[in-house]
Amino acid sequence: MISACETAIDRGVAFLRERQRAWGEFACHKFTNAQLHGEGRPDSSPFATTLVLQSLSFVRHASIDGMRSKAIGFLLDEREEPGVWRYWSSRHGAPIDPDLDDTCCAAFALRQAGVDEQRLMSNVRCILDNRHDSGLFKTWLRHADADNDVDGAVNANVLLYLGERPETVAARDIVIEAILADREDEASWYYTSPLALYYMVSRAYFHGVTGFRTCRDAVIEKTRVHARGASQQPMSVALALCILANFGVQDRGIAAGIGLLLQQQDREGAWSRSAFYRGPEPPEAHSVWWGSEELTTALCVEALARSAVAR
Repeated sequence: MISACETAIDRGVAFLRERQRAWGEFACHKFTNAQLHGEGRPDSSPFATTLVLQSLSFVRHASIDGMRSKAIGFLLDEREEPGVWRYWSSRHGAPIDPDLDDTCCAAFALRQAGVDEQRLMSNVRCILDNRHDSGLFKTWLRHADADNDVDGAVNANVLLYLGERPETVAARDIVIEAILADREDEASWYYTSPLALYYMVSRAYFHGVTGFRTCRDAVIEKTRVHARGASQQPMSVALALCILANFGVQDRGIAAGIGLLLQQQDREGAWSRSAFYRGPEPPEAHSVWWGSEELTTALCVEALARSAVAR
């Protein structure tokens, strides 16, 4: 099984290397249907690249350094003072406000990659100032009186970057409460599956947000339930395996998940796309969804790399 995983990882990494854009970006595409039927439209953004970088951080492979270097360069090119990012990149050209999801995921990915801490942490004040009265962090970096929203997965990503501190504890506890009360659908507007929320929470836990231990058992059980009912799509299987890895779980179900991923890899070394997030912002109804083979493949490579090591 381990040699089969290594072969699948090699093929997945080769696919990602081939599909990485010359300027370092990993693509994500925009669709008008939740099933991602059709070609979709390229939608240049730093966000998918932050996720691919996170996934590749668990992989030991000869070609990773070059891919990582290009991706870091892309993220640094999209940084704006005081260390914030927008969903649409400068190559996209459409106006959009900076937001905390892109900002915290990009800053965390760069910090992991060894980018100067002082250069990154200049954004802390503006992040901490962007809180709702409840303590939740608002999604968009806008004037205090402007329309805004809150999202549990976005808040988990703020905690991933800032860690547990007096200013983030309220947000952490509200996310925990939503999970324990089975309110995931209300808790996250922008992510298509509760598994995405669990992934964000579990990776924050893995990287030091130990307070998420309170919902650990609930997330593990719900992950198993959702993975069984998700038509065994590669992204759902990969997210489930990564969540279990983040929480240090080892059980017989992991081997079954690995087997599914090994069967589902295509001839190019990729795994099929699924919708990972959606829009527009509330209160408008969801009408656009995003995903790509690159994003699914990175998550599958992470899942195989981590699950194989655990076994």
